[in-house]
Amino acid sequence: MAPAHLAKQGPGAAAQPASTAQARKDTATQRKDLRKQSVSTVRLQNRDGLSRASASDGLELQKQDLTSSSEEYQVAQAALARTFQGKFDKFVVPCVIASGDIQDRKGAEPLSFSPHNTLYLELWCPAVAPPIVVTSNKGKTTCNFGDVAVGHCGIKKVSIQNTCPEDLAVDFSVLNPNGPFVLLNPISRLPAGKTQVLKISFSPRESMVAQETLDIITKRGTLSLTLLGVGVASMITCSIEGDVLNMGYVIARESVSASFKLQNNSSLPIKFSMRLDSLSGTRSKDQQQLPQFLAASPAQRTEIVGTQNHSGQSVFSVVPVEGVMDPGVAQDFTVTFSPDHESLYFSDRLQVVLFEKKVSHQILLKGAAREHMMFVEGGDPLDVPVESLTVIPSSDLERREETEELKPILVTLDYLQLDTDTPAPPATRELQVGCIRTTQLSPKKMVEFSLDNVATLQHHGFTVEPSKGSVERGQTKTISISWMPPDDFDPDHPLMVSALLQLRGDVKETYKVFFVAQVVTGL
Repeated sequence: MAPAHLAKQGPGAAAQPASTAQARKDTATQRKDLRKQSVSTVRLQNRDGLSRASASDGLELQKQDLTSSSEEYQVAQAALARTFQGKFDKFVVPCVIASGDIQDRKGAEPLSFSPHNTLYLELWCPAVAPPIVVTSNKGKTTCNFGDVAVGHCGIKKVSIQNTCPEDLAVDFSVLNPNGPFVLLNPISRLPAGKTQVLKISFSPRESMVAQETLDIITKRGTLSLTLLGVGVASMITCSIEGDVLNMGYVIARESVSASFKLQNNSSLPIKFSMRLDSLSGTRSKDQQQLPQFLAASPAQRTEIVGTQNHSGQSVFSVVPVEGVMDPGVAQDFTVTFSPDHESLYFSDRLQVVLFEKKVSHQILLKGAAREHMMFVEGGDPLDVPVESLTVIPSSDLERREETEELKPILVTLDYLQLDTDTPAPPATRELQVGCIRTTQLSPKKMVEFSLDNVATLQHHGFTVEPSKGSVERGQTKTISISWMPPDDFDPDHPLMVSALLQLRGDVKETYKVFFVAQVVTGL
């Protein structure tokens, strides 16, 4: 059938299959192109999806990292506030009113509304640029002073700019007059486009956490500044107990040093300086008062600065003189005692001053000097702690040493008589015999001492232990003295007995010790 059918078609029958084949070839080519286009389209869609996914992920990360309290957010907000030109938005809100009596409505019965009973509410929402902005500290409106030592002052500067095209009259809210914050330079006018620097101080009077709000008021708006600060007390501890540093005895024209520590227990660095009363500018004024030996009793002697060097140089010195102690750090100080003549009354007062204002500690410095390596201390004072300005010539000193001048020591003992049958404990006193450590070459390496007339002392009720002995260099030995009234003692007449105390070192010194005893009745 096929050939017959083809035959009937004549000469054009051969061309039809060829055109059909060509059409099929074109169709296949189009299908391949469509497949390529679809594949490329799918790839592009996948790429777009991936790019959109990555972009959305980045935005999500930015949204997660960028919070209103972050520094980047505040910087961006300040930049936008300075460049904002203003905006006006209008919103129309249709309010459909129900018709009929709604009081007789039962349950969830629907209300009857009509488009003819519609009220259109038009909202105008203008947004204006802030009249004044903060241009310092990245536009932050919080002024944080941090930690400030009590009694001291911290100052912050805040720059504000007028972003309006006209000049603005400026007013400020009132800060707490008893508070720590003070606006140092209030202004009354801010020209258009100009910037003004405000100075604010924070001066805490006690340990505290302070916060106040300072409002900058104009006719176009108000800018609020938040003021924050923490007052921290300067806490310094000293390693010297009782605030008394006794340098002991030293050979005249030699020196001895001692050290102590100051610990900064506060949370901020502390600037310190060391001051001696002997170098104070008010010392000459203080010397116009009555001498302390004219006081009614030794308890009234209040003068701190004692004997000073004849050379005019300070007897005591301290290093370092000034510096800064970091939080939690201990600072070492060295005090040097350098007397240039013999005296028992070298003294001075060392003041630790913080921030050049507050006196944190007052340390009493004491010391004594001898021409020779031995000394005796104790007993009642027989002289005054004020020396004549006249220097004793060295020839007179040598003549006095050759004659072996007896140096007096007074020891008084009060026996407390109780009204009971129980005997009272004996009255006791002590004397200290010492040998000074020295750099001088001396054949004597120790000091020997002895007390005579021991039998007579024992007969009158005195007990002295030890009555003789020796002391190594840099050491002291205690002589204990006790007294019990003998049976033949007359309470109405105090008892007085004397004995000689001899010391042998690089030279020989003799002291005459007066023992005075009496009985006192208890209340």
